[in-house]
Amino acid sequence: MGDCVDHCELAFSWKNDACVITGFDSFDLHMTCQCGQAFRWVRAGDSGQLEEGVVRGRFLRLEQRGAELVVHPPADDETVAIVADYFRLRQSHAALEVGIAGIDPIMARAVDSARGLRLVAQEPWECLVSYIVSANNSVAQISRVVENLSRTWGRPVDGSLRYSFPAPNDLGCASEADVLACKAGFRSRSICEAAGKIAGGELDLDAVVAMEYHAAKQELMRLRGVGEKVADCVLLFSMGKFEAFPIDVWIERAVRCLYFGGEQVSHREIRQWAAASFGRLAGYAQEYLFAYARLSIPGKLRNG
Repeated sequence: MGDCVDHCELAFSWKNDACVITGFDSFDLHMTCQCGQAFRWVRAGDSGQLEEGVVRGRFLRLEQRGAELVVHPPADDETVAIVADYFRLRQSHAALEVGIAGIDPIMARAVDSARGLRLVAQEPWECLVSYIVSANNSVAQISRVVENLSRTWGRPVDGSLRYSFPAPNDLGCASEADVLACKAGFRSRSICEAAGKIAGGELDLDAVVAMEYHAAKQELMRLRGVGEKVADCVLLFSMGKFEAFPIDVWIERAVRCLYFGGEQVSHREIRQWAAASFGRLAGYAQEYLFAYARLSIPGKLRNG
């Protein structure tokens, strides 16, 4: 499969200090925010209609009303631009879904189960730390650790009681004991080492973004606490490497069950299969398979 080249023309209208974005296609705000790829989103509002999160130091209060995405105050032009970029709203996601659903009947069912699920464009440093924290951890606990780190070393975000995610220089001043106090557990040393290497210029994340996929993956895996799965998550969710195919327990079980007749298969074989089957859009296919596995067939996969 090639890259999706279709684009949407967005329109922006302002009313009472809120911005309404239209013109995007196939987008489900709640599913995208709560699917487990990012960890700072909270359902809010009287009926849970809002998603509140901190992205690139901005507090976002978002509400989807059908084909409209409302950016509630505090909102300005820069905040709205961040929203459009973060959710890749200019990309024709409907065209992408058609392509993936056409691969085989299994992917058609997976796409149908989670239409509008998008890959978000996270900030690479925050994404890296979040996925170091993810090792042997639940989504709820990952979120708690990320918030603890932000409250301790981040900066207050205008319009909220939330904090920005700390920069490498800020977190680089922390000791391993300080990070351990944020409930990061055995991952604390890895976080401190990553902060120190990036703050000291030993690792340049912008340079990693510019590398091709395999070279970028090897560069990230030089860090303590970054194996193939963590590296692939960072590459996919923050660096635009859509050929990445992160493999966790759910994906391994789903692929074995749906494509290999339940037979044992190595992670290397799964990655090779994904590259051959989905090409440069393997990461999108992974997200739909992950959602399908957890939402539609969890009983078949829970016991491996």
